[in-house]
Amino acid sequence: RSRRVDPAAAAAATEKPAARVERRAAEMEPSFILSALDSPSDENGARTLDVSAGRFQFRACTLNCWALPYIWPFGSANRRLRLERLSDQLIKEEYDVVGLQELWSEADYLDLAARVATVYPFAHYFHSGFTGSGVCVLSKHPIVSTLMHRYSLNGFAHHIHRGDWFGGKVVGMAELEVGEMRIHFYSTHLHAEYNRQNDLYLSHRLAQVFELSQFVRHTSRGADLVILTGDMNMEPDDLGYRMLLSNAQLIDGWRELHGFTPDASVFADGMTCDRPDNCYTVKSMMERLGDGKRLDYIMYKNGRMNAELIHCTTTLNRIPGEDINFSDHTGVQATFEVDAMERQLSTSWEHNRPLINDAITILGEGEARASFDRKLFIALAFIFLLCIVGSLALDNSFPYLSTYLSVFRFFIALFIAFCLWYGFLGLKMEQKALKGAKHGMEKLLND
Repeated sequence: RSRRVDPAAAAAATEKPAARVERRAAEMEPSFILSALDSPSDENGARTLDVSAGRFQFRACTLNCWALPYIWPFGSANRRLRLERLSDQLIKEEYDVVGLQELWSEADYLDLAARVATVYPFAHYFHSGFTGSGVCVLSKHPIVSTLMHRYSLNGFAHHIHRGDWFGGKVVGMAELEVGEMRIHFYSTHLHAEYNRQNDLYLSHRLAQVFELSQFVRHTSRGADLVILTGDMNMEPDDLGYRMLLSNAQLIDGWRELHGFTPDASVFADGMTCDRPDNCYTVKSMMERLGDGKRLDYIMYKNGRMNAELIHCTTTLNRIPGEDINFSDHTGVQATFEVDAMERQLSTSWEHNRPLINDAITILGEGEARASFDRKLFIALAFIFLLCIVGSLALDNSFPYLSTYLSVFRFFIALFIAFCLWYGFLGLKMEQKALKGAKHGMEKLLND
């Protein structure tokens, strides 16, 4: 059957990859471009990457910046200095793409993006929640499309001292155009653990892991290469970690190169948080954990092109020439060698049923806990309502206490309002989100 040929499409098909990148950059929306591609293209610019030659290298990096924009001790220590030094180091390293987390202030993001724009002219910030998601992407190559998913569960609204609920944790995807290739690059930040012995947020984080794995699984179809980065707040022996790798069919880059039982020195170097060589590590954590924890990852899988991981290690630890670190986390960097000559068909896989069953059990327990908490908060609202009624009777018997009782009733009324809101709405939404994640996992068992 003959097919009508569009002259414009035919011209685009014969267009050289370098010219295509430059044309696409000119056509992109201004919000995605921090500066024109007028940096030295023979050194830094995306235009010089010729993927038609066969194999080429692609470098990725991730870092939790720990950049709370408040006064110490509520905010992050040495924030401005650390971000300035980070921008200098990112320019020096010249990664192809960088995923950052905990860059909570949009002003900090704009300042950092402007500083590195000569090397990373394309950037995107994923807006979410009250404070912002803190997640952003800096890229040498054009970002031709973005997509964000905000997790259904992000902790508890009344846990103000944690702040996760207000951040609105997300996974963000940036589709990069690298010559003829399309690379799907993901950056995310999952809910923190805080207390491993009594993890109140385990069911929430498992629900986030399931949504993350489903998001990557369904949005990566058709990609040439898939890279997931971020602070997962999970260690390699956690259920969520194993379920993420299984359901999204990802490979943990660090373990791919260093194995599951590395020697002590390599194992210690793989830690990314609470390390003894980090000046921001709390002494009690150092004594309890020793070498630290591995929470930050670069995971990947081949799409329609073959990519071989040739290098993966921690980075961005101690600031050169300073007595402080870039963050309370270290970064992770990876180098891929991509075969760009031939695209292949997408792969298929089977689900890991034991992992899914374990996750369903934990989500069911979280749903039961939310149901109990809902009844508890509603009961507390009525109990404190009785306290207000009782205080009214005390006004007549003890008139000299009326001022104090009025202040007492005011704060009790606020607490009652919160209990009613959280009991009738907040916990009901949590129940539904946990139920939704559980039912979604159950559907996988039918596949």
